[in-house]
Amino acid sequence: MAGGRPEDMPVVAAASEGIGDPAGSYHGPGTSTAGAAVLIVVNGPIARELDINAGDNLFGPGWRANATIGRAVRLVMRNVCGSRPGTLDRGTLGHPGKLSYVIAENEAESPWTPLHVERGFRPEQSAVTVLAAEGPHQFYNQLSNTAEGVLSTLADDMRISGNVMGQPPYVLVIAGEHMRTIAKGGWTKADVRRFVFERTQNSHAHLKRTQRMAGPVKPGDETLMRPLVEAPDDILVVAAGGRAGAFSAYIPGWGSKRSSQAVTKEVKR
Repeated sequence: MAGGRPEDMPVVAAASEGIGDPAGSYHGPGTSTAGAAVLIVVNGPIARELDINAGDNLFGPGWRANATIGRAVRLVMRNVCGSRPGTLDRGTLGHPGKLSYVIAENEAESPWTPLHVERGFRPEQSAVTVLAAEGPHQFYNQLSNTAEGVLSTLADDMRISGNVMGQPPYVLVIAGEHMRTIAKGGWTKADVRRFVFERTQNSHAHLKRTQRMAGPVKPGDETLMRPLVEAPDDILVVAAGGRAGAFSAYIPGWGSKRSSQAVTKEVKR
């Protein structure tokens, strides 16, 4: 129904298993007015075999596998789970990722450990990671030739993103130019997570002034900090996107770590 090929089906099955995992808490993102979509990140040999895009125009059109796998999972959500707009799906705005939201990690050019290996799988295994997520937010930095410079721009943008009180998982999608700049300094994914975690915290005073936190500003609120996520490991780093262009992106998750987590499942063939 989605236009996919038979060989795409194991990825669709693994992603469907992921959204059915209690840790992902499908009911929340499937019904919330926040309008989250299910982001699917594919790792391992199957991403290359199916030609799932990990490069140029990463979130855009042009790749059958990306479009049809995501559309097939959405049809499962619609026809099996009942997530139809105006009935179970109460998204106020939604976003285009609800049509299809599939990418692969660029393991061939990445200097870092693949996402699925960080999450407990072997490199030769294929896996999908699914999480309820907002749309991608691009950021731009062409000025800096250091990891600190690029990630400072990212953190400043992330710090005031929409979910500053929700503390859901976030995904960082680091594209080619930024990936090379960050890796040149010897930075690992763990280094990226720690740096961004430390620099995306907001003071309670700021959150109250901007009406994100209830109550009056009290003594001590200027220095009392709230992190954007609960821990550095709640930031998933994915190497993907075009080789040229000083752009990368961050993707806020939905809800909170307690209500909806990222789930990784093996693709079985």
